[in-house]
Amino acid sequence: MPVKKTTAGPQRTLLENGMWVATEFLPHVRSASMGVYLNTGSRDEAPGSSGLAHFFEHMVFKGTPKLGPLDIVQRFEATGGQVNAWTSKEQTCFYGKVVDSQAGGALDVLLDMVFNAKFDTEDVRKEKDVVIEEIRSVNDSPDELAHELFSHAAFGAHALGRPIAGTEQSVKGLTAALLRGHRDAARTTTPAAVIAVGRVDHEEVVARVRRYFRLRAKHESVRMMRASSRQNARNPIDRQPAPFTARHIMKARDVQQATVVIGGEGCAARAADRYPLLLLHCVLGDGMSSRLFQNLREEHGLVYSIYTNPEFLAREGSFGVGFATDAGQVTKAIREIGRELARVREEGLSAPDLKRAKENIKGSVLLGLESTGSRMSGLARRVLGDRWEETTDKVLEKVDAVTRADVLRCARQYLRPQTWASAAVVPKGFKTDLGALLAKA
Repeated sequence: MPVKKTTAGPQRTLLENGMWVATEFLPHVRSASMGVYLNTGSRDEAPGSSGLAHFFEHMVFKGTPKLGPLDIVQRFEATGGQVNAWTSKEQTCFYGKVVDSQAGGALDVLLDMVFNAKFDTEDVRKEKDVVIEEIRSVNDSPDELAHELFSHAAFGAHALGRPIAGTEQSVKGLTAALLRGHRDAARTTTPAAVIAVGRVDHEEVVARVRRYFRLRAKHESVRMMRASSRQNARNPIDRQPAPFTARHIMKARDVQQATVVIGGEGCAARAADRYPLLLLHCVLGDGMSSRLFQNLREEHGLVYSIYTNPEFLAREGSFGVGFATDAGQVTKAIREIGRELARVREEGLSAPDLKRAKENIKGSVLLGLESTGSRMSGLARRVLGDRWEETTDKVLEKVDAVTRADVLRCARQYLRPQTWASAAVVPKGFKTDLGALLAKA
């Protein structure tokens, strides 16, 4: 894909079919990271089709009328590149990275596999078995299972409380017709974006996407819709809110340790509280210098690892703590976590601690700019999250603008274990009541 211009900074174009194209030209690299993002995930599924977005992610690699499964991966791997995909609660991404000379062909392959997958009946049957094995592997992983159980504890019967991959029963009920409907929605109504970062030319990327969809503007002067215009953008999916509830779920397994996730209600991705919560995450549980790591591992030797986990979704969020320890030490571990949270609720963060946390987060943002994949993900968030004005500089400004009062207010609002949910994978015979422990934390 030839590079004709060297326009600085990200660019975006809204196509006539409502799909976004966004790119960022980086002259110092000889690669291109490209992704097709569909702004739909497991939270947008009906109970009977739970796991559809994840199954679609699997099935697009099974080929199109033009390309077989091996053709797809060879187009990326032949020159040292890669192709992969992931599904989350609110988004699905299909992405690849190649040397710049192969970017055009690789983009064509991504578009074809996502928007023209054939969904052969026999492939559907076989891939169901693969996904079911993936689901079973989660049940064999205490850490992954504990997080799935926590989602169910926090959000119950709402789609956010269901596993992203669905259940064995729901996957068995998925059909080629459902897959085709999901694909057709991606072509026409699902909010979608094509993102390319690296040694790429914006106009060439737009032209390739337009050729693939056979788009023709009525007048040459409007071939590229103005970036600021959202007149023909696809409507966001109507997502119902998911109330947080403090439920407590425990699964007994043949394991030696108790793997525990505790947490409470957080905030949405666009909420002002996001940045104070990120700073609290940095201080409490992000890395070996964090307070929880230093307390529970270094001082008391209770855990091998412990972390905080903020999740920011479209309408809601959560803030959790995860750890694994000997079953006999769970009570002490939760007690120590409660003490650290109480300390932050009472004192907030000192000026030096807040400054260090800000430098940590800003450093992570800046280091991420060295990865074309991270830049690609950031562009997708800005385009599909209607946050185009949220540039790197704006993010750094928002981090710097957080005050000690902001952090203290958020600590008192969100770090209240008495209102938290819990989930745990525990050894057989474990009897401790996590809800009662949190009530006293």
